[in-house]
Amino acid sequence: MKLHHLILLANFASASLQTQCRHDAVNPLASSPTQSPLEIDSTTRPPFPPNIPWTHPPFCTAINNENKDDQEFCIFSSNSFNLGTGLSILLPPETVAGLTSTISNIKPHWDERVHLAKEAHNSDRPYTLIKIPGQGTGVVATRKIKQFETIMTGFPAVIIDNEFFPEDGKAGNVSDEEKEELYDELLERIGDKERVLSLARSRGDKVHVLEDVVRTNAFGMTLDGRKAKGLFPEIARMNHACDPNAYAQFRSRTLSLSAVATRDIMPGEEITISYIPIGMSTAYRHKHLSNWHFNCTCALCSAPEQAREASDARREHIIELFYGMQEPSTTYEDLIEMTKEFIELAQVERLITKIGEYYQVLMKLFYEKGDPVAARKYGKAALMFGEIFSDPDGEFCEGLREDMEIVERVISETGGQ
Repeated sequence: MKLHHLILLANFASASLQTQCRHDAVNPLASSPTQSPLEIDSTTRPPFPPNIPWTHPPFCTAINNENKDDQEFCIFSSNSFNLGTGLSILLPPETVAGLTSTISNIKPHWDERVHLAKEAHNSDRPYTLIKIPGQGTGVVATRKIKQFETIMTGFPAVIIDNEFFPEDGKAGNVSDEEKEELYDELLERIGDKERVLSLARSRGDKVHVLEDVVRTNAFGMTLDGRKAKGLFPEIARMNHACDPNAYAQFRSRTLSLSAVATRDIMPGEEITISYIPIGMSTAYRHKHLSNWHFNCTCALCSAPEQAREASDARREHIIELFYGMQEPSTTYEDLIEMTKEFIELAQVERLITKIGEYYQVLMKLFYEKGDPVAARKYGKAALMFGEIFSDPDGEFCEGLREDMEIVERVISETGGQ
C-alpha cells in the first residue's frame, strides 16, 4: 500500500495555499455545507439573494484564452468587509461563489480589530510601526515575542487572479486597455484607499498604480484551484529578510493572513518575513528579489563572504540529500544516516518553516521502506509544523491527516512490524 499524497517539492517551493467553501451561506457559524453558494455574475440583477455580502453590482469582462473558451472575470466588492475597510475581488464568478460565506463572517474581523488601529503605539499588540532608514515603514517588537506566537493577523483589501499578472516578458491574454479599466474600477470600489495606496511601490509609472501596489506587496494564494494575489496591507508593512523571524500563514477558513514568530523575538527587534521561498543560496535569492528592485542587506546577505559561502554549501547539500534520499537505490540504512544529516543541516540553516514539508517527505520514504512506526513519527511532526506554518484546513494538512490514517491502520493491522 502506498501513500497517495505524493510530494512534489521541486525548487523547495512552499505548499500551495488552498481555500474552498466551508461555511453555511446563510449562517457563517454553522457547520460546513456540501456545496458552495450559487454564482452571481453580470447577468444577476439586484436584489441579490439574502446574506450575499456584495455592496456593488458585479463588473465583468470576458478574457479570450488561446485554444480555450472565453473566461469570464468579475469584480465583486464588499464595503462592509473587515469592519468597513472593504474588499474588492477580481476572479471568475464560480471561484467567488465559494468565498461568500467566509467573507460574510465578521467574527474573525472583530477578534483581530486591534491590528487596524491607526496609532503607531498600541499596548494591546506586541509591535509598533516605525520609519526604518532606507526601507520605509517597518514593524518592530515592543515586547518579547515567543516562538510560534501569532504576532499579527490581517485580512485582504484586494484579491486579483493571476491571469492579470503575466510573467515578465509575456504579453498575457488581457490588453492594457482592459487592465486599465478593471484597475480603475477596483480602485474606485476600495473602501479605505489610504490603507492600500500608502503601501510601497516598485515599478513607477510603467503600470497602473494599483497593479504596482499589488505586485510589490501582495502574497500568492490559491483559491479553489486558481492562483491569485492577495493584498494584506497590515502584513505587507513587514520588511524582507532572507533569514526572517516571522512567517506569513494563510487560513482559508477565515481568509486571513497571520505573521507567526519562527523564533523568539526581542523588544526593539524588527519583525521580518521572507518575500521569496526559504532555503535558497545567495545567488538564487538575489535573482528572485530583483522583482522587488532592491538589494537585500539582511544579516544573511551581509554576512562575511566566508560565512555566506558556508551557508550556500549547506543549502546546496540539503538539496542533494533531499533528492538522494528519494533515489530507488537508497537503502534503509542509508536513509537513516541521510535523514539525520538532512535534519541537522536544516536546523543549522534555520529552515524551520520548511520542516513540516521535509518531515512529510520522510514519512513517505520510511513508509515505503517498510517502517510505518518511523513514518508515524515523522508524520506527526509534519502535521504539527504544518498546522503552525501552513493552512490547517488546506491541502497540505488535509493530505497529511489522510496519510496518517493509512499509517495508523497499517500499524494496527501489523502490530508495527
